[in-house]
Amino acid sequence: MLTVLIAEKDKDQLERFLELVNWGAYGFELTGQYRDGITAMEAIFRMPPDLVFANDDLPRLSGLELIGHIQQHGISCDFAIISETESFEIARKAMRLGVEEYLLKPVEKDELIRVLKKYADRRRSANRQDINERFLRTRRLLRNSFMNSFTEPNAPEYYTIEHMNQRYHFSFREGVFQSAIIMVKNIADEESEEFLGSLIENVRAGFDPVCYEMVPYIQGHYRVSFSFNYEEGSHVGAALPDLYGIVREHLQKCGYYNAVFCVGIGLPEHDSTKLRRTLETAERAVRCGILRGQNKLYSYGELEFDKLTSFDILTPTLLSDLSSSAEALNIEGFERTVQTAFRPVSFRTDPAVLIDICWAAVEAVVGVFKTENDSGGAHERKEILDRLGSETTIPETITALVSWAQVLFARRLKEREYAHPVREAMRYIEANCTKPLTLERVAKQVHFNASYFCTIFKKETGRNYTDYLTDCRIREAKRLLRESSLSIAQICSAVGYTDNKHFSQTFTKTVGLKPSAYRTLHG
Repeated sequence: MLTVLIAEKDKDQLERFLELVNWGAYGFELTGQYRDGITAMEAIFRMPPDLVFANDDLPRLSGLELIGHIQQHGISCDFAIISETESFEIARKAMRLGVEEYLLKPVEKDELIRVLKKYADRRRSANRQDINERFLRTRRLLRNSFMNSFTEPNAPEYYTIEHMNQRYHFSFREGVFQSAIIMVKNIADEESEEFLGSLIENVRAGFDPVCYEMVPYIQGHYRVSFSFNYEEGSHVGAALPDLYGIVREHLQKCGYYNAVFCVGIGLPEHDSTKLRRTLETAERAVRCGILRGQNKLYSYGELEFDKLTSFDILTPTLLSDLSSSAEALNIEGFERTVQTAFRPVSFRTDPAVLIDICWAAVEAVVGVFKTENDSGGAHERKEILDRLGSETTIPETITALVSWAQVLFARRLKEREYAHPVREAMRYIEANCTKPLTLERVAKQVHFNASYFCTIFKKETGRNYTDYLTDCRIREAKRLLRESSLSIAQICSAVGYTDNKHFSQTFTKTVGLKPSAYRTLHG
């Protein structure tokens, strides 16, 4: 049942209006009748109705002023104006406020029924749309969550079709499972999300109608993977090389003439429990671009490799050198060891070797950062591994890996220099950043007055207290956006913010993406 509120100053007119129709027959329940604008506004604030009929000449606050105040507070109501006279100026102002119905007294029964049916249909349609949008968003988040975990280096080996369909809202069937990965570089980070989204739609147009299921997943700024499930004997597998032309044409259409790209196609599998294997072979195929050149398509089943294996390179001595240089925060030693590891790799090497070298180097660095909030966490590990898979040459891969490690080494070296009270304060801020946390409260925790604490915190860390607190809160917000189904408003509250707009602005400034965009990419 929809709710309706009436604001009419004239008692006789109000009684006539109330008796004009059987409100319940048209799906409406009367929640209040008010004789002045202020009282009506207070009632709307307490319990917003679906529809408001307001006299344009209410005492204390006119109907148009009432509508303006309600809209300024973000309350979603439909409005209809009731007026004694036909006034072009009132109608013009009402239109500016989005009011579509301007009724003249005495309101006729047929006219009122028309308005009620119109708004009832609109609300029902909006509710259906909201439900559908919520379902689609929930399904996207579930699927992204599945693909995010499934592309982890230590992901589960397999899931059954029944499990994936029930838990993640897939539509998998018995048949063929096959994956492809597209990597595109030389597109600005702020433009890559839109580009990859439109590229997915181009691929969807060609493959969605002929597949049981097609699951796209954006990995970072430059990569998108596709998992296809199609009928045995269909032409889908033979059509996957068409992805090369789709990417090239889309880049040209968007004007990215200097971009480079690579397409990798994994082995087809006839068992859902082998879905991870087809993703892994697609990953190895696309990384052939690092070894054999970009702007090409590589199908793993058609590739030949030399006999070099990861065991030949990642000897106990080399692994020990990686760990020792990371523990000593020795970036020069770390870089030398990484270069040594890559030296035997040639264009005919299986990319699995390249992947294993990157994994070993990342794990050596991660071992130095034990705390939950450090940059060696699972998500940061996955981000750097995805980034390394987006580089176009071995030298670029080495540079990206060493640069990432250097940032972490420098941060840890700086932390070791901090005085004990500052380290204690940093730990306290990280543990309590989602609570109301003032400078005075943190200073008291380390037994300093606020002014002196502010000075030494900035001197030791090079950052002020507010910036550090913001970083902690945004880091937690990123985690919740990735791992939970909480709304953005709920996440805003959960990480210590009281104003949604301020939270969104701060997140966008810090991360470079709006919260909703970050969730789309990483959720």
